[in-house]
Amino acid sequence: MEIREKINLISENLLKMFETTISYLNNAFSYYNNEANKKDEMVNDDIIDRLERQIEEDCLLVILKERPFAGDLRKVTGYFKLVEDIERLGDHAEDIAWVSKNLYKAKEAYRSPNVEKIINVALSMVNDAYKSLATGDSELAKDAIKRDDIVDALYLDLLKEIPVSKEKYVLNDAYVIYTTLLVKYVERIADHASNIAEWAVYIQNGYYKDKVII
Repeated sequence: MEIREKINLISENLLKMFETTISYLNNAFSYYNNEANKKDEMVNDDIIDRLERQIEEDCLLVILKERPFAGDLRKVTGYFKLVEDIERLGDHAEDIAWVSKNLYKAKEAYRSPNVEKIINVALSMVNDAYKSLATGDSELAKDAIKRDDIVDALYLDLLKEIPVSKEKYVLNDAYVIYTTLLVKYVERIADHASNIAEWAVYIQNGYYKDKVII
């Protein structure tokens, strides 16, 4: 198998892993919104972990045996770096499902509109990070990166809003605990989406955080 074929196979597997992770995130947030059947199988982080290990192994084998250079080296090193962020998205899908389960156990049904807003922005970043990888659209990746500031601002606002909502709507302590955890996980999802988008830019032109690497 030629080096380009090997790199293309890694790319295909990476995108499949990313697609699976996005489906898990959507399942987890549907669970939070009480839109999905509440089953543990909706998020299977073990699958994501296995895919991560396989992709990392394939990247290392190409680097060690094929000694890629220029564009090929950018792709392989970029894939090797960003696969960890995709795996972390899978972890957070599991985290969100766990938080949602605990909110339902506490019989806490209140959902802040601003929580929905931060979720939507973070998911848009994840989806655009995926599209930028799949299509090589570095401008789309840069746009996703910019939205991380929006998520950060919403996160800080929610940290102030959550305890106020508890008093205003006479909510139990579980609302404060688990909703605070939820928005923290969403903030981290946005960070990982931003990281993936930054590596997508690097794969296209060699720039990472406005500095040329390769």
